[in-house]
Amino acid sequence: MASSSSVVKPTPTGPQVFICFRGADVRSHFISHLDPALREANINVFIDDDEFLGTDLVNLLKRIEESEIALVIFSEDFTSSYRCLDELAKIKECKDQGRLIVIPIFYKVKPSVVKYLKGNFGDNFRELERNNLHMQQRTQKWEEALVSIPESIGMPLAEQSEKTDKDFITSMVIKIQKLLDYMAARRNKEIEANRQGVSIVPARKPKAEANPQGGSMVPAAREQEREASHQGGSVVPSMVVAKHLVITHSEKPQRWTWSTINEAPNSTEIEIATSNKLYWLKIVGTITTENLTPGTKYEAVFVVKLDNNASGWEIPVTLKLKVVQHDGDDDRVDRTENLNDYIGLNWVDILAGVFVVPPKTTPATIICTMYQYADEYKKKGLVVKGLAIRPTN
Repeated sequence: MASSSSVVKPTPTGPQVFICFRGADVRSHFISHLDPALREANINVFIDDDEFLGTDLVNLLKRIEESEIALVIFSEDFTSSYRCLDELAKIKECKDQGRLIVIPIFYKVKPSVVKYLKGNFGDNFRELERNNLHMQQRTQKWEEALVSIPESIGMPLAEQSEKTDKDFITSMVIKIQKLLDYMAARRNKEIEANRQGVSIVPARKPKAEANPQGGSMVPAAREQEREASHQGGSVVPSMVVAKHLVITHSEKPQRWTWSTINEAPNSTEIEIATSNKLYWLKIVGTITTENLTPGTKYEAVFVVKLDNNASGWEIPVTLKLKVVQHDGDDDRVDRTENLNDYIGLNWVDILAGVFVVPPKTTPATIICTMYQYADEYKKKGLVVKGLAIRPTN
């Protein structure tokens, strides 16, 4: 007969939380406490200990696909593991598809060390990169993930922090519980939100050849304009010009050159920005939905071109569309685009994302970002015209 103090706990059945980490030291000093703390809070956790011995990496990648949250425990030794980097690339893939929420945990390593591949963390990665020169597609996915994942809001625990591992884990569990509660609440009101609120539509990949002359500036059909006038909004394409975008270092002539163009006789001059010696790219455009037609699906695209002499765009840029709703909630979607494919073409549309406009009474804010933080490539030749917002039908 069991003692009266023993308690049989039900197996957690909520959204699966996948934990990605590296090293026996992290396992014994951190994961060994984090794992039971999460389970004690009735959180459905998966770590590689839960997989059968002899199981290959494919099974672990499948577990990532089955998860809704991923905790990535960055430690100094993280980038010395092929398996961790393959897992990280898969996590980024699922995140970009909008299927996974990622929480980076910086365990006794500074976020800047991870983001910029500094110190032993960066040296370990570069050694693996050198050992896999014959697998450049694989190593490129590793690097893209190492750049992208730290951009998510995470939790750092400094090497000399006054906070103990136990206290840090307690705060992690509380935050994850809040996130799970939020996810549950969002599920419960999902139908109503889709009916009345703003929503993000899965992004489609744009085709440059479909519009070699810069289709984002083509006026909408007259029928759409007349319909918009009845609905109290505009479906005619609008543009946030380059000068009104937030372009990192755009005030520095050695980084960006500003000039003007005329697209047609007697037309208004348009200011454009051209990148010179650029290592860090970040462009942000913001609009509100107040002047758009409720219930209409719009796409947000960065209108750019790459000069014939453009270079340094070997690593794809990341595009992010974030919708901040009237009640403060937000949705977001990420995708990547290889700008190398557009060198020498005319103006092209680089899709940030697609969204549906909410009612006039609950306007939303749309924030679009294009960024690439690979500082080993000196980028030049990107010409930015602006951020175009236009209906998809």
